[in-house]
Amino acid sequence: MAGYDRLYALLMEEVNQLSQEGRDIDCEKYRERINSSNEDKNLIMDIYSELCGLPMRADYEYIEPTELDEIYSESDIDSLPDDKYTPVDRKYFRGAWLGRCIGCAFGQPVEGWASEKIIDWYKNAGKYPIDYFVPASSGENRNEGLATDEKICGMPLDDDTRFTVIHYLLVKNQGCDFDSWDVGSHWAWNLPFRFVCTAETQAYLNFINVDHFTPWYKPKDAMEALKRERVNSYLNPYREWIGAQIRCDAFAYLAAGMPKLAAKMSHTDAYFTHIKNGVYGEMFFGALIAAAFTEKDVGKCLDIALSVIPKKSRFYEEAVLVRSLAESDMERDELIRTLVERGQKYSWVHTINNAAYCIAAILRYKDDFKNAVAFAVECGMDTDCNGATVGSFMGALLGEDGISPDLKDALKDTFSVGVSPYDNYSISAFGDELKALHDQLHSK
Repeated sequence: MAGYDRLYALLMEEVNQLSQEGRDIDCEKYRERINSSNEDKNLIMDIYSELCGLPMRADYEYIEPTELDEIYSESDIDSLPDDKYTPVDRKYFRGAWLGRCIGCAFGQPVEGWASEKIIDWYKNAGKYPIDYFVPASSGENRNEGLATDEKICGMPLDDDTRFTVIHYLLVKNQGCDFDSWDVGSHWAWNLPFRFVCTAETQAYLNFINVDHFTPWYKPKDAMEALKRERVNSYLNPYREWIGAQIRCDAFAYLAAGMPKLAAKMSHTDAYFTHIKNGVYGEMFFGALIAAAFTEKDVGKCLDIALSVIPKKSRFYEEAVLVRSLAESDMERDELIRTLVERGQKYSWVHTINNAAYCIAAILRYKDDFKNAVAFAVECGMDTDCNGATVGSFMGALLGEDGISPDLKDALKDTFSVGVSPYDNYSISAFGDELKALHDQLHSK
């Protein structure tokens, strides 16, 4: 059943996704067949059945599993020491959450814009290089976003912050040992369907169709049913897009200093909606941010995060390449142009290209919160997601004292996510709640 878009549109995206995943597919042939279907549901579903049965290309060089044990067998996870609880000062929890809010607000008014358009907007406003929230006025043009420099007075509603709260509540209610069915059930009780999009929409809908007969209890074969019914992939061509990557933060905060645990919880969450590189994005940034609370060397944080994902995946390959580019003497403008050009092969909301912008930002500006976030936003594409991810990492790394006072003051210590009681709620108070739950979970 289609949810986010029409069946026709889903199948057009499915063709792209299968090609990227390495399936042996004649893309033009299938696009022509989908176009000539006149959106007849039976014809389209027949085509979809064919697509699902296509084999992998013989020359596909990547190994990209989705199950956790298989991911770890292809990774360097064993090189990491065992997690252990380390007391973390509240300034880092406050900094991570404040940083996520600031970074999200930074990018929200220009979400989906190309890098060139963002640069032109700031230049025409006389406010380039970027060092503050999006100008509401640029020449004769106006941006009426709620997070522009004229309107910003708190972090407005956004899924990039809402998911952090939703998953904080999940762990608060169930602890760290939850499964992907628990994620779906928690969403069904606490997250309105209209609050999600793309991969989340399709997986949510698939889950409800599986869960419809057991709304009051968890079936014994819950995970088997989830896998059998392909909740994370059925009619879900967005399964490697950025939706999971933006959901890691609560797990990273609540496993601060414990990147293995953060990666495991991130996998469990991502598995509900995504596969392969879509899953790796959440695991990578979950481990990266969790590490930043206690490991203050950015390069070592990146090493830790790379250790939890498959070494022969497209995500890993891109992350290693981006690292070499970001750490080179390449000029900032050239680096952005290079990253943007590389990212064109994917959707503007794909995991891999947007992750590349975030990785480059934190490596190029290791101790500079404002410039790291500005760099991520200037790259364009999913700017609120990328600003939020970079802001979250930099806040966990530097603490709230490492965040520019002008950015901090603009938010007036307030955020809203549309989830009770977290509307017009204190950013610092929520940071303290995160620390308290972290300590409660692990200090025993």
